[in-house]
Formats: sequence, structure tokens, C-alpha cells
Amino acid sequence: MTLAFAYVRASTQEEVRQGSNERQKEVIRQCAEPRGYELEFFEDKAKSGKNTQRPEFERMLKSLDLRPKVVIVSKIDRFARSLSDLLRTLEYLDQKGVGFVSVNDPGIDTTTPNGRLLLQILGAFAEFERNIINSRTKAGREQAMNKGVKFGRPALKTRNGNFIDRRKVLELKGKGLSARAIAKSMECSVTPILSILKETP
Repeated sequence: MTLAFAYVRASTQEEVRQGSNERQKEVIRQCAEPRGYELEFFEDKAKSGKNTQRPEFERMLKSLDLRPKVVIVSKIDRFARSLSDLLRTLEYLDQKGVGFVSVNDPGIDTTTPNGRLLLQILGAFAEFERNIINSRTKAGREQAMNKGVKFGRPALKTRNGNFIDRRKVLELKGKGLSARAIAKSMECSVTPILSILKETP
């Protein structure tokens, strides 16, 4: 028989108690049996899918040297919660020569030409979305700067609301004054003075 890795995950203890993982396993078995796959299960319980830092998920990826033919899940949201995580992991599987099947997501089967094509299309859309977001961010920043909005760390102020002159701080430091003495001279707390001195090489 051909080895296949099966990944199941429940987000919460309540899902575990309600048998979510067992239902996922049954769905996967029904898919694997006609294909002649011998299943090895990797099961995360009460683990969020917001990232890939899940014990059994990571163990599965580290076990790919056992040369499974495919990784099977019942549904993509059990495997990854973002398109970027999904594509990054599938690219890694592809590099290892391992296919991917999501039973309840029609067309997500990289062991077929159509499935590979669909993932290429998803990858292209993900890149397009990133480019659009970057363009909008850049345009919004430029528009804000044209209106006088300043970006970066806010200027430090004295107790009276006046801006602290960084050059003056460094000048006093050069004369041998301590941070506390500089703060007293400029009528501000010592914290912003220490911050300026720390930032200056």
C-alpha cells in the first residue's frame, strides 16, 4: 500500500468533545480506501489554525522523509487559515514530492493536473492581492505626506509641551552633563533624554 499522511485538527476542547477530529478521520478514510492509501494520522487537539505552529502539524512536516505520496485533510481550514500559509506549505510539500488532497474542497488535489493548475491560479491571485495592498499603502502614505502628516516616531516634548531639541541634548551631553542634569536644564523628565542618548551612536 502507498503511505499517506492524514492531518486532523480541532480548534477548541469543545470541538474535541463533540467529535470533530473523529469525523474528519472518517471522511479521510473514505477518500483514502479506494485509492489504496495506508494512513498515518497526525492529530492536533484544541490548537488554533491561525498559524502553522502546531505540534502535530510540525511533526508531520518533519516526517516527510518517510516519503508519503500525499497529505490528506478533510477540509482546507483544518490545515491552514490563510492563503499565504496554505501556499507556502504546499510549495514545501511539492519540493518534497508530496501531493495534497482536501476531501471536501472540490478540485484541491495536487496529484491531478487540474488540482495543480488551481493552486497555481490561487498563488497568482495571492501575489496580485499583495501587490494591490502594497500599492494602496504607498499611495495612502504619499497622500498623507502631501497633507502634512508626518510618519515615524513622534517628537519628544517637555513638561510645558515644547519640543525637545535633540541637538541641544547632545550638546549638553558633550559638555559632560548627566542625563538627569540635562533633563533638569530642559525642564523635562529624564526618560526622553535617556531615549535620545540611547538612539545616538
